[in-house]
Amino acid sequence: MKSILLAASIILFSFCTALAGDPPTKDDAKAMVKIAVAYAKENGKQKFFNEVNSPNGLYHFKAGTKKGLYIFVYDEKGVVLAHGDRLDIIGRNRWNDKDPDGKYWVREWTSLVQKKGSGWITYKQYNPADKRNLTDKSSFVELFEGMIIGCGIYGK
Repeated sequence: MKSILLAASIILFSFCTALAGDPPTKDDAKAMVKIAVAYAKENGKQKFFNEVNSPNGLYHFKAGTKKGLYIFVYDEKGVVLAHGDRLDIIGRNRWNDKDPDGKYWVREWTSLVQKKGSGWITYKQYNPADKRNLTDKSSFVELFEGMIIGCGIYGK
């Protein structure tokens, strides 16, 4: 039953977010995290990581689809476990990374999820759809089994 509900959620999310020209919303990002957490619960960490990292996976960035949303996964020490856009940073510890304003965003979202379980954080990043411009990124993050699973929207 859980598998059927998960599959239906993924199909519905993909359909709703595939509308051309609609920019992603906070609700879209949060829904994607909730679906990703359910997928990880149902399928285990390794299969979940494969889905996030695979260019054809459910949670990997694809320009023009799923409103350009992707999942990222960190551990509670700042190590990238899986990333739906930048495979080159998997295994990298980003605990000391700062955005241009000096914000330690990985530390902040780690503190947030350790205190509240989930929530929003805003910091500056390059949007994968336009790597030339640094912009605000609002990410919804949730703690699940030592993983910080997140999805963000740009320009909000």
